Amino acid sequence: MRLARFRSTIFALLAVACVTFLCYRIAHADATIAALALFLTVLFTGANARIFETVVASVAATLCLDYFFIPPVGSITITDPQGWIALVMFLTASLFATHLSTSVRRQRNELISSHRELEKLYALSRSMLLSGGEDVHRLIINKCIELFGFREVALFESATGQIHRSQRDSLIPDEKLQQVSRYGSVEQEEGTGTTVAPINLGNKNLGSLAFREVSLPEATLQALVNTVAVGLAQAHAHEAGTRAEVVRKSEELKSTMIDALAHELKTPLTSMQAAAETLTKPSLSTEQRHDLLEVIQQETEGLKRMLDEAIHLARIDAKKLKLECQPIEVGELIQAVLSSLREQLAPHRIDLQIPSTLPPVLVDKELMVQALKQLLDNAAKYSVERAVISIAVTEANDLLSISVRDRGPGLTEIEQGRVFDKFYRGRYDRSAVQGTGMGLAIAKEITEAHGGFIAVESQVGQGSRFTITLNAATREAIGVAEQPV
Repeated sequence: MRLARFRSTIFALLAVACVTFLCYRIAHADATIAALALFLTVLFTGANARIFETVVASVAATLCLDYFFIPPVGSITITDPQGWIALVMFLTASLFATHLSTSVRRQRNELISSHRELEKLYALSRSMLLSGGEDVHRLIINKCIELFGFREVALFESATGQIHRSQRDSLIPDEKLQQVSRYGSVEQEEGTGTTVAPINLGNKNLGSLAFREVSLPEATLQALVNTVAVGLAQAHAHEAGTRAEVVRKSEELKSTMIDALAHELKTPLTSMQAAAETLTKPSLSTEQRHDLLEVIQQETEGLKRMLDEAIHLARIDAKKLKLECQPIEVGELIQAVLSSLREQLAPHRIDLQIPSTLPPVLVDKELMVQALKQLLDNAAKYSVERAVISIAVTEANDLLSISVRDRGPGLTEIEQGRVFDKFYRGRYDRSAVQGTGMGLAIAKEITEAHGGFIAVESQVGQGSRFTITLNAATREAIGVAEQPV
């Protein structure tokens, strides 16, 4: 700072000296012309330097004017009273002009600084607006450090009582943040260079904001905390809206599930009731009774399957899905599925493509069988009688893909995007195929719980292929799973 001021002073004196030399040696100007030239030099200095430098330039210009241009030339003595009047007026005009130029420059600098602060506040508010309410606390802290150059930032939120900090080793005490939030007054500590300001929006207290080692003007500080207050209020509103939306969707799912189950239970219950009423007739033959009992048994198994799906879906929604994984050969999984769906798959031809040199997968056998059953049961429902259902297993990059391909009506692009949604049923489902729309959603949730993913490929009129991809079991995982408990 001192070196910069020294350089500015030297520059001002050199400017006065150069103008004096030009007027005295080259232009041979009289006192009036020299006074005007030196006056303009002082004004130029005042427009680009501080008040100290311009005062030095004014005094130097006065002395040069007296020494070189006002008789007696070559001495700083004035015999004529008019000369004194001219010098005093020159010095006064120079100092006044210097004061005006300094004031204008200060106002200009204040406007530039204010404009920069507004740009920073705009950048902060824009970032919070585009954040969508996600992790707004971390965004406020990071943006404050980035935009304003704070050494450390701490944000206290009164609604939750949480304190968010930019660093672990903080010099901003929790008590100070809570105290300022409670009493609503700005506090500053000279020792640590800490400023703590309350965050209020209207009459509502939202918390407090603290930062270190940067001093902000009062207006800028107030604008900053107001911007942060709007961001926090926006985040609270977004969070409340999200919670309300979750509750609404949950209620919709419950209503849809009840409607779906009620619709699907009605048909088998009607068949069972009709079969039971017919069995009471004494004129039935043994064969007819056997057929009716078989109808009741089949419908009972269908009801049990629907209830199992509902229970699995309820466990998934409640986040109570617990995996008991063990290394299982893929062929063993598929055989278990085929055995459990023997009757449903009986009208179709099964084409198995399972290589013999596949590594096992580390899965919960019961749940993965349930997921694969959904794919095969889905393929059986949508395939015409005697159609081929293909089951293929491939390996690539330590991933095992189990594909089930049917020869059904296929799916449109819109249906492919929604086929794994809960309770969604396609354009053919409601009239031609029984189901609740839970099966593929269950398969998706179970697959993702194992760290895998499920996909569909389909063309209208050419069938669909559903693929579950899982990680192959590593040797370490197999060893751990096979150790005795």
